[in-house]
Amino acid sequence: MIRIKPVNLLNGEIFLSNFGFNYEYKQKEKKNGNSFVSVRDIGENSLLEVVKKGNTVEIITNIMNFKTTKFSLPLELFEKMYNDITKSNNNNI
Repeated sequence: MIRIKPVNLLNGEIFLSNFGFNYEYKQKEKKNGNSFVSVRDIGENSLLEVVKKGNTVEIITNIMNFKTTKFSLPLELFEKMYNDITKSNNNNI
């Protein structure tokens, strides 16, 4: 079981650290109204972004500012995936 303690920073970001892994979590709303969440693995210089655009969710990864991938799916499917994984793995987290 991995538990990560969040530390709130002054600018509203959250820094997560556990077992030598350092993560930075940001939740914002873009000027166009889209919800935006990002998680940066500071040690690996990798970034995971999840953007809600209306009824679509985009999952974007960036590794070492070198390779970017994007995957789009309907919001309903994203919510189902989240619910399924949190229900079925609740005892294993």
